[in-house]
Amino acid sequence: MDLSNVSNQRRWTIVGLLFTASVINYLDRAAISFALPLISRDFHLTPETKGLLLSSFFWSYALMQVPIGWSADRFNLRWLYAGAFAIWSLAQGLTGLAESLAILIGFRILLGIGESIYLPGGTKIVSVLFAAKERGLPSGLFDFGTRTGLVLEGILVPWLLMRYGWRQTFLLLGFTGLLWIAPWLLVFPRRMRPEGSTATSLPSTSSPPFRWSALLSHNLLNRNLLGICLGFFCFDYYWYVLVTWLPDYLVTVRHLTVIQAGFYASLVFFTFGVAEPIGGWLADSLIRRGWDETRTRKGIVTAAFFTGLLLIAAMRTSSTPMAIGL
Repeated sequence: MDLSNVSNQRRWTIVGLLFTASVINYLDRAAISFALPLISRDFHLTPETKGLLLSSFFWSYALMQVPIGWSADRFNLRWLYAGAFAIWSLAQGLTGLAESLAILIGFRILLGIGESIYLPGGTKIVSVLFAAKERGLPSGLFDFGTRTGLVLEGILVPWLLMRYGWRQTFLLLGFTGLLWIAPWLLVFPRRMRPEGSTATSLPSTSSPPFRWSALLSHNLLNRNLLGICLGFFCFDYYWYVLVTWLPDYLVTVRHLTVIQAGFYASLVFFTFGVAEPIGGWLADSLIRRGWDETRTRKGIVTAAFFTGLLLIAAMRTSSTPMAIGL
């Protein structure tokens, strides 16, 4: 199918499906954090084995980023995304059948393989369907699904856990998620571009060939790139401490019920989701008023990072409401 003939409505429908996939992605990714108190009881997990289980997802997720990005550049995105989605949904559903810690870890690793498509695949699809000057909104919308998923999860998953138990919850989340594949295959173009065709109103997706030598000799010495990598390393470390450990901490240390822990965790994730665009709006507003762009963005990021230190005070206070507020 020639992408120049893809209607604007169809493109935004695809963005809507990417948003929905992002919601499901984080529902599946973080469900184990809310189920951890129940899983720990059944499998007699120690804090060390809890950490092993929670981190196993990221082993494969991190290792798959380069291969899945390479695949997104070369293979049919319609089937690549659908296949990865099927893998992660099946892994999520089968988690409910696990009878040992080793099997749980195995399914979490498989989940990481499937979910690795989310960001490389989503950004690639947006870059193909939209011109460069139009990509900001669709990219932001599909990524906003991750925050939406966490907020919904704090309400939905604890209710499912209390009503059906952790095994049935994983079965429901995983296998019902497979329904997403049907509209995806119906809406997404069968081919990103017909063979031999050169006529298209959309930007070319061709790019210079990737060379490891260029990466090692130039990019790794780039101060801006190193700063971005360091910043994201620190941000993700803090972010995933909250995503993976906060619900279990509220239950085991603060002695909240699973329902209460889910509600308060969703408030934290909601606040984070709202603060992101506010920070971007504030930076843009100050820059339009004449503030230096680099210093403004660095200042806002630095201030945001310093607020992370409130986590230390939150852990030391004996008041649960104050801890959650901090």
